[in-house]
Amino acid sequence: MLTLRDVKGVGDATIKKLNDLDIHSVFEVFSFLPRKYIDLKSPIKVIDAQAGQLVLLEGRVESVSNVTRSKTKSFFVIFSDNLANNRIYFKAMFYNMPFLHDGFSVGQSYRLLTRLSNDQGSLTVVNPSLEKIEKISKLDGIYTLYPLGSTMGQNAFKNIVYSALDSVKGATYEGNLAKINKDFALCFEAAHRPTSINIAERAIDSLASLDLSIVLSIYRKLRNNAQKARKVFYNFDNFRIVDYINTLSFAPTDSQTQAFEDIMSDMRSSEYMSRIISGDVGSGKTAVAFFAMCAAAKGGKQAALMAPTEILATQHAKKFAQVAKATGIRFALLTSSCTQSERKNVLAGLKNGYYQCVIGTNSIVSDDVEYKNLALAVIDEQHRFGVNDRAKLERKGACDVLSLTATPIPRSMALTFYENIAISRIEKRAEAQTNVITSVYEDLQSSVEFIVRKLKEGKQAFIVCPSIFDAEGNNLMSIESFMRDFGNLFDDFPVSVIHGKLKNEEKERAMTEFSQGNTRLLVATSVIEVGIDTKATEILILNSDRFGLSSLHQLRGRVGRDGSEAHCILHSSNKGEKAIERLQTLEKSNDGQYLAEVDFEMRGAGDFLGVKQSGRSLTPMFSLEVNAQILSNAKEYADKFLSNLSLNELLTLTRTSKSKIDAFLDTINSVTLNS
Repeated sequence: MLTLRDVKGVGDATIKKLNDLDIHSVFEVFSFLPRKYIDLKSPIKVIDAQAGQLVLLEGRVESVSNVTRSKTKSFFVIFSDNLANNRIYFKAMFYNMPFLHDGFSVGQSYRLLTRLSNDQGSLTVVNPSLEKIEKISKLDGIYTLYPLGSTMGQNAFKNIVYSALDSVKGATYEGNLAKINKDFALCFEAAHRPTSINIAERAIDSLASLDLSIVLSIYRKLRNNAQKARKVFYNFDNFRIVDYINTLSFAPTDSQTQAFEDIMSDMRSSEYMSRIISGDVGSGKTAVAFFAMCAAAKGGKQAALMAPTEILATQHAKKFAQVAKATGIRFALLTSSCTQSERKNVLAGLKNGYYQCVIGTNSIVSDDVEYKNLALAVIDEQHRFGVNDRAKLERKGACDVLSLTATPIPRSMALTFYENIAISRIEKRAEAQTNVITSVYEDLQSSVEFIVRKLKEGKQAFIVCPSIFDAEGNNLMSIESFMRDFGNLFDDFPVSVIHGKLKNEEKERAMTEFSQGNTRLLVATSVIEVGIDTKATEILILNSDRFGLSSLHQLRGRVGRDGSEAHCILHSSNKGEKAIERLQTLEKSNDGQYLAEVDFEMRGAGDFLGVKQSGRSLTPMFSLEVNAQILSNAKEYADKFLSNLSLNELLTLTRTSKSKIDAFLDTINSVTLNS
């Protein structure tokens, strides 16, 4: 096997630098992919360059200054832009490079690779890489830019990559892994030494697909190994779907009725249930969850519903009480707010089987909670829970798992990672259609004043900030900066603040005060995305371009829940074309499934696979972005070429730390449940 020391030009000092970049093998050299590709065949006009952007320019020398006597020994050259008929001028500053000075002559044309200075109103570049037009060698073709920081120079690293690629060129590949190893080699060659931008982009996408195809295959192996034949059975002799429907104060929709039938079929099947109930805010997922709990209880087993917050658990318990009374089911609420006496009573009832159902937060999986015959776990907004919480429920006996999510799953995701996971989609009831008017505001002051006016009219409102505290170099509106800059506008109204750094009791208290109407304004981070029923009709989301469409849609769902007119104000000063397009999409549509599909296409799988970087999901091996086409290609490749490989062979292919793969699989499992 080729080692770093076998690569031409790599010695101890270079290996230390590579290790500082977290590169310890030749494969990791190949995996350290370019951050950016620049087509050096196509220079641009200096007037079209953006500040800070790496660009290729061509200019003619018009004048050369003298070298200063200062410590920096600086000088500058005035160029006229060849692409602008030499009518536009820009300055190139050179620091600590006096040896270049005498090489410049007026009238000589150069090609320059550089960044435009951030100084407004100044067309200036600093220490550019440059070559004479008639002697171009390096500043031609496709320039690869690697994220090296100050550890190593670009050319030095490229020499290592090229030497390593030359070392494996012409290698023969044998055995079960021959096909994918050959494909890796071809992709790496094209990614590091592309002859066009198109070839580079295709190589990167292919590597992303190879990456996901391996992880998908590992996921399938683990899932298949974990599948179990049913050993816990329900007795449904005295329970029918219509028995539950008769307890409802409304007629279920067709999609709800279909979900009832799906659940009954799962609970009667020869394998354990693993089903996701996916539906928009107000679609009636809770009624489906209650049906499953009733079915389990009437079938002779216990059921547990785990909610992400205590206040939401309490809300569920109040609603379930009506169903329990009509069906004769005994249930309990178990949260951290229970008194010692109440908790003791609930624990005893769960252990001896008196309580057939329990609703709570992660208190229901505490070590001291024992169940007589727990069989069903219902997880509300499951993305708020870790794998460990679900594992605890399973160890306590929950063999059937039903998960509720208001974040619709994109079809491409469903077809790839959810192919054997049952999904029931619940359509929103006609009378539950919300009347929320969504508007994009660029001006912060105007958006805040809108909320103030609504509060003066007696309305309740949320204001959502993207962060809690100010951070250097970050111009986002944090809760800290919002309260400092605008807090005085709300002196006449009771205000609460809620964010993830607060203790659970403090968050619960703030939400309770707001839900009961004691607080008129709730300033929060996105922790309210999964929330409770309130009478709030106004929500302002600051720096909304930093949120995914699905997250914004969930936040929008916090208002107008009773059908009254409501407003969602999306503040954004981002003038980027993509940001504007995304927010305008939200303005025009209230369809959660449609928005999830658009979000996936625009931002990648960040909201769905959980590993986020600016909202995007990255593949575990190469940290490449995921989109619908890459998912589709990964599934096709896995089906064709990897299905016959063993788990050990697949793990060998990853050539990365086991923790990275485990972390990625955990994020998949956190959505797909029981897998």
